Amino acid sequence: MHDSAEPSAGRAAPRVARHGDSLLRRVGRGAARPFRPPEDILAPVRLGRDLQRSVITGRRVVVSRPHGWAAESTVTALLALAFAHYRYDRVLALDLGPGNSGLGPRLGAADPARPGLAGGTIESDSFDEVAQCMEQVGEGLWLLPKLQEEIAQGTLDANRYQNAVLPLTRFFGLTVIDRAADVSDGLNRAAQASAHAHVLVVPSTREGAASIGRAFDWMAANGAESLPRRIVVVFTEQTRGDDRAFDFGGSAAILRESGAEVFRLGFDRHLAEGTRIDPSRISAATHATATRIAAECLRRSL
Repeated sequence: MHDSAEPSAGRAAPRVARHGDSLLRRVGRGAARPFRPPEDILAPVRLGRDLQRSVITGRRVVVSRPHGWAAESTVTALLALAFAHYRYDRVLALDLGPGNSGLGPRLGAADPARPGLAGGTIESDSFDEVAQCMEQVGEGLWLLPKLQEEIAQGTLDANRYQNAVLPLTRFFGLTVIDRAADVSDGLNRAAQASAHAHVLVVPSTREGAASIGRAFDWMAANGAESLPRRIVVVFTEQTRGDDRAFDFGGSAAILRESGAEVFRLGFDRHLAEGTRIDPSRISAATHATATRIAAECLRRSL
């Protein structure tokens, strides 16, 4: 028997996920930690307390995108992870995206034996029984699997969502729902109607800002001008400098006039890999922004 750190011949070493921050940035941040001003230390503590506030009934946050960009699953996963990290009650993640949506892989789902709803309805007041149908993907974080299969088979519609899925959210303090993009079918309308807060995810580009502007104009024209007060807009960078001409500050100021809150989630090397999100490997900026978005979503849901 040989003890060796080298991989066996002919077998590739497992790939290690990249850190969101470079080694130089991580070292520099560690060296500067003793000299940080008090506000830099107290702000995360306040955010943590905000995220731990109690709720009388479960809150639901729906994450969607106006068009076919893929980052909403990443934002949904980050929010679910942030809620689960800070809160003392359970958090549920629901994936209503069509086809092979990315939420399950982003959260590390890996238990195909879990049945999900399996075409039925879970009628129980015991969470232990409900948990048999779900997959636990983290401390305090649960995923209801196989919803995409039901969507593909046409068995998950608005009525089934309201009668079989929504009742499960009562077992959780927060439910984060990944909704299909730019789809107006009954299921997605029901998901939107069930939300206490909404997150709209767009690329950090001029076209992304224009798409949000059109969505808000539609709300104003259709009697939903109060809806932006429950909306958080997240501009995401898929690559560094997606659109260098994009004026984030100006766009954010205009959108905030409608009542929405606006954040920018910068490029992160770990998130860009598209694999399971490891909270210990996302950048410090991503962690801070995701926590702020989660706290704002909870505030707007109450």
